[in-house]
Amino acid sequence: MADRVTLKGVKSGIVFKLPESGEFEALLPAVEDKFKNTAEFFGNKHLILAIEGRTLTEYEAAQILKLLAENTKVKCEGVILENNEAETRFQEMLGPDPGHEKELEALKKEREQMIETIENLQAAVDPRNCRVIMGNLRSGSNVESQGSVMVIGDVKPGASVTAGGCIFVLGALQGNVDAGAYGDPDAFIFAMEMDPIQVRISDAMAIAADNTPKQKKGLFARRETAPPEVALIADGHIVITPLDSDLVRNNRFFRKKLNSGENTAASGEAGE
Repeated sequence: MADRVTLKGVKSGIVFKLPESGEFEALLPAVEDKFKNTAEFFGNKHLILAIEGRTLTEYEAAQILKLLAENTKVKCEGVILENNEAETRFQEMLGPDPGHEKELEALKKEREQMIETIENLQAAVDPRNCRVIMGNLRSGSNVESQGSVMVIGDVKPGASVTAGGCIFVLGALQGNVDAGAYGDPDAFIFAMEMDPIQVRISDAMAIAADNTPKQKKGLFARRETAPPEVALIADGHIVITPLDSDLVRNNRFFRKKLNSGENTAASGEAGE
């Protein structure tokens, strides 16, 4: 029975041929031997397995895959049953990178960048360098900080925030904001909804065209969801751009040493 079970490797996979007749269970010892004997040859490649010679049920195909996993280091990407053009279909399914090395490298790089971004954000909002305001800032409220400011709420029209560092608004920004107020052109302003009356960063300033914030639509009105945005200085002018990881990661503000003299947190100015 063993000599009726054949296995061969092609460029992108394994072709496994079984005899047309005979009990399937009786073939399994021969299948196991084939996998054991070829384990070193195939190594730990990512391959597709083509099973030819007889029609198998899903359960029978699963048994063969189980033996493949138990007796080799091959990473099976899929199974083709009764395929007459195995090599062509292998290549179509796997593409030019059967081992997914490029994809894995890209994912690894993305993960490293994400970790760096998170670490930079943590540094920016460190309690020694960031004042945290819990709740909305209503008209007449005026918050100032030598470092950064994070508002967990809205900055309403008539409210203002002045920060030596960056300003983070985890809500709607509709008032006046001044980041990098002591001459830091690398500071920026982040908002979940960017709709300020006036924005200042260091020596640059921008004012809303009609000097009034946009009115929100009704509670049940349909409207497009805009991504969070960042205001920063580019070529000497303030520009507003959607937030992305590259923007956060490359901002030089994060590379600066923390100001250990900055106060920790405050919420006295926040409204209900």
